[in-house]
Amino acid sequence: MEKQFYEMQNVGKARYTVNMHDGTQTHNDGSPFYGTRIFRNKRAKDKFVRDLKQQGYVERGAGDRP
Repeated sequence: MEKQFYEMQNVGKARYTVNMHDGTQTHNDGSPFYGTRIFRNKRAKDKFVRDLKQQGYVERGAGDRP
């Protein structure tokens, strides 16, 4: 499985969230384990996304996730 991430906005009190999967960690049933980063600032979120893309992560949309 490849490295991937997706973004969400306005989840609860969080302004921006980025969920990422490094391609290795899975749950007991084999589904991917996503780590989460929460941001209040759009600039910080955008910088984090740029860094993920430089590390080889691919952005996925809501319909692209398993």
